[in-house]
Amino acid sequence: MKIIYFSGAVLASCVACVAQTSFAAESISEAFTKGEAHLNLRMRYESVTEDTSAGDNTGSAVTLRSRVNFKTDGYQGFYGFVEMDDVSNFAGSANDSVNGKTAEPLIADPVGTEVNQVFLGYKNWDTEFKYGRQRLTLDNHRFVGHVAWRQNEQTYDGFTIANSSVDKLKLNYAHISNVNRIFGESSSVGDTEMDTHLFNANYSFAAGNLTGYAYLLETDDNFAGFKRMDTDTYGVRWQGKTGMVAYNLEYASQDSAGDNPADYSADYMLAEANISVAPLVIGVGYETLSADDEGFFITPLATLFKFQGWTDNFLNKGLGNISEGINDTYLTVSGMAYGMSWQLAYHDFSSDQDNASGDSDLGSEFGGFIAKSWGPYSAELRYANYSAGDSTPFNGGGLTLVDTQKLWLTFNLNF
Repeated sequence: MKIIYFSGAVLASCVACVAQTSFAAESISEAFTKGEAHLNLRMRYESVTEDTSAGDNTGSAVTLRSRVNFKTDGYQGFYGFVEMDDVSNFAGSANDSVNGKTAEPLIADPVGTEVNQVFLGYKNWDTEFKYGRQRLTLDNHRFVGHVAWRQNEQTYDGFTIANSSVDKLKLNYAHISNVNRIFGESSSVGDTEMDTHLFNANYSFAAGNLTGYAYLLETDDNFAGFKRMDTDTYGVRWQGKTGMVAYNLEYASQDSAGDNPADYSADYMLAEANISVAPLVIGVGYETLSADDEGFFITPLATLFKFQGWTDNFLNKGLGNISEGINDTYLTVSGMAYGMSWQLAYHDFSSDQDNASGDSDLGSEFGGFIAKSWGPYSAELRYANYSAGDSTPFNGGGLTLVDTQKLWLTFNLNF
C-alpha cells in the first residue's frame, strides 16, 4: 500500500541542530506564504503498430497529465513538498495495463489521480535529508530512475541522504520501502514493497568523474515476479573527456539475493563515446546485460525507455533483460537546427547467449526525434521503427518479438 510514515528519530536529530543555522522564513506560516506552486500540463499522442502474423495490430492514445506541486520556503532548515498528478485519456484505444484490453498494443498510461510526491526535507552541513514519497534518480538512470517518459511517473517511498561536505565528493544513500510504479494504484503490480538500500559515491577528478555504487534490492512482496528483483549489484562508472571526445565506461556485477527464485551471477558492461564535430555530436556505444544458465542481469528500477531503443521491446515485465541476455551496439547523431534539437539513433541487438535454435539475432531499431522549447512551452515529435531478428521466440524469455513502429507527439506547458 502507498502509505507514508515519518521517522520521529530522524526529525528529532534534525531539530536538535536547528540552533546552529539561520534560514529564510521566520515562522512556519511564513514558510507557507513564501512557498511556490507550479503547474505542468503534458499532452501526448502515441500510436503503436505491431506487425503480427495475423496482420497489423494497432493502438493509440491521447492522454493529458496534469501536475500541480507546492514547495514551502525553508524554516530552520526544514521544508515540505507535495505534488499531485492526474492522467486523463481523451481518445484512442490501447492496452493501458489496467483496462483489460490485453489484445491491443501496450501504451502504459493508465487513467488515475495520485500523490506523486510528498516529503519532508531538511538541509544543513552540505547535506540534504528527505523522508517520504520522492523522485529518485542516480547517474544516468540505468539502475535507478523515475521513468519520466510515461505519464505516471515512478517514485519511491523512503529516506534519502545527499552529502557534498567533502570537496569534489558526492555521497548518496537511500532506503526504499516502496516503489510506486508507472501502472498506478489500480494495478496489482502498481506497488512493490521493498527493504532496499542504495549507495552511490561520486568523486570529481580533473580528467573526469568516478562513481562507485552498491544497489541491494530486497522485496517484501510474495508475488514471485517481484522476488525476481532480489539482487545485489556492485559497480563502477567512469565519465571522462579528452579533447572533443566525451566517453563513459562502466562495469557492474550482479548476484541473486534474498528469496530470488533464480541462483545466478551476471555482468553489465558499457563503453560509449560522444564526439563533438561541430555542428554535430556523433555517439557510438556498446552495452551488454549478460546471462548465465540460471538467470540474467536485471535493472528493475531503471528508466528503461532510455536504453535499448525506444520501442520498449525488451522490457520483459520491467526486468529490462531477457533470459539470453542482450548486447546493444548503437550509433547516434544529434545537433541543433533553427532553435530545435534533433537526434537520429540506430541500434543493433543480439543476445549474449544463443537461444535453443542457436540464433542470436534480436533485430534492430532506427529512430529519431526533433524538439523545441520556447518560453513556458515545449514540443517533441519522436518516431521509432523496430525490425525483429531471427532469434524469436526466446528459450524461457517469455517474449515474441515482432516488427513494431511507434510515434509520439508531445506538448508541455509550465506555469
